[in-house]
Amino acid sequence: MATSWDTYYPQSLRGENLHNIAIAGMKNVRIIHNEAARSIDADKVDVSGLIDIALRDNKGRLRRLKELKGRVVMLDFHLFAGEGSLKRIMMLRDLYNKYHAMGFEIYQVSVDPDEHFWKQQTAALPWISVRDEAGVRSSNLVSYNVQSLPTFFLIDRNNVLQKRDAQIKDLDATLRAMLK
Repeated sequence: MATSWDTYYPQSLRGENLHNIAIAGMKNVRIIHNEAARSIDADKVDVSGLIDIALRDNKGRLRRLKELKGRVVMLDFHLFAGEGSLKRIMMLRDLYNKYHAMGFEIYQVSVDPDEHFWKQQTAALPWISVRDEAGVRSSNLVSYNVQSLPTFFLIDRNNVLQKRDAQIKDLDATLRAMLK
């Protein structure tokens, strides 16, 4: 409506008033959205303190992070369209091939905006790859305090979050110790 007033009555006081109302409304909606993204739904936190993630994988199946209890899990937040993605996927593939038989699993959360591109990129991956439709505005990124992509967390066999990538000096040694 404000645009129409600008077209037919440029520089009018009413047009300026409508612009201010629209901007205030957009600001209020964004504030509400950001506050909702910052809060953690109590249903997502189980006794171990793990914040559950339930998303559909590249085959359409609903996959829950907490269902991987009993395995050592790398929770990986990834952007396949990001720089260095192929190199990172190859590193993850080496880890997966090396440790999967010992009880290691990767739960990879993609925040790619293009679903078709994501499905193409993950078609041949052997681990769990899910996509968050909210992309970089995902509440899962907020819940896990993800500041940059890619990033990962290690979760032990009891579904207890142990470490994030910045805390790990030697990933192989850390995984071997957790898999014993």
